[in-house]
Amino acid sequence: MTARRRARRLLLSVMAAFSLAGGANAAQDLSPEEAEYRKVIRGRAEKIVEQLDLTDREQAERVIVLVADYYRGLRDNHDERDAQLSSADEDQRQSIRNESQLAVQKLHRQFVAAISAEVSPEQVGQVKDGLTYGVVDVTLGAYKELLPDLTDEELRYIRANLIEAREYAMDGGSSREKHGWFGKYKGRINNYLSAHGYDLKQAEHELADRKRRAAAANQAR
Repeated sequence: MTARRRARRLLLSVMAAFSLAGGANAAQDLSPEEAEYRKVIRGRAEKIVEQLDLTDREQAERVIVLVADYYRGLRDNHDERDAQLSSADEDQRQSIRNESQLAVQKLHRQFVAAISAEVSPEQVGQVKDGLTYGVVDVTLGAYKELLPDLTDEELRYIRANLIEAREYAMDGGSSREKHGWFGKYKGRINNYLSAHGYDLKQAEHELADRKRRAAAANQAR
């Protein structure tokens, strides 16, 4: 199979899963495993959309379908990629990975465009946070706790990098892959902070000491 034919096959399989018209709700003959999988991702999508506080039930349903279809599109892409890799020789492997990534990038763009047509930019960010376990805010909060004297400029740099990491992480096929993207960008952030004179190891020791003192103070009350 040529690289072009493999790319077309991969893209078609992904886009068949991601229907902007809500085709995922159509009646289908599903295996028990697939039915259970769709039930799980539907539940995940509902939890994400619940955070948006949408009052229009039809709008909420459309967004739930989009999120669930995105999960399924990513799953189908990764399954197709892995199936191709299992029978590919070494010369073909990088081409297959590249084709898979191009298909995911297209899926990502279409998903963000579809969500953006339904909800506000702030709510789009909430959806992305839901897809990535809220790591942006959790990590930003951890840096603030670790380094309470961070300047506004430094905080903007940290947040910008975490948001960039989120764009890649939301396409990850597993929790490990999603967290891996944030880990990569945390390395960049830590290098930036070190260049700005922060001793992160010392800051960790000082934070642990502050927590010990706070715990001791609470026990003494």
